[in-house]
Amino acid sequence: MYTDVLFTIENGALLFQGILFLCLTYYYRKNPPKKINHFYGYRTRRSMANQEIWDVANRQSAKDLWRVALATMISGLILLPFETTPKVFIQLGVLLLGIGIAVWHTEKELDKTFDKNGNKQS
Repeated sequence: MYTDVLFTIENGALLFQGILFLCLTYYYRKNPPKKINHFYGYRTRRSMANQEIWDVANRQSAKDLWRVALATMISGLILLPFETTPKVFIQLGVLLLGIGIAVWHTEKELDKTFDKNGNKQS
């Protein structure tokens, strides 16, 4: 009976979501965008103001998103043996909350590093 619980569509989705996000964030950490672009990286009006802000924002968001990916994967593994139907949504909630916290933390880091005009603070 226990093995029946482990091999379900929900559990496949839990593992796939966690593994996919880990792979994407691993790539992002190892290959951060070198130049400001509209396709790949931490793209906000502020982060795209100049190259120095872009580099700091992408370095910080890569670290934060890696932590979110690990938390998502761990939450998926914790939820595997349970027979709750909404466990995929619980993991998705962990992911979305984590992304929100990562964006907030990256913006706080930019606040500490740069002034409102984009100049580096001493």
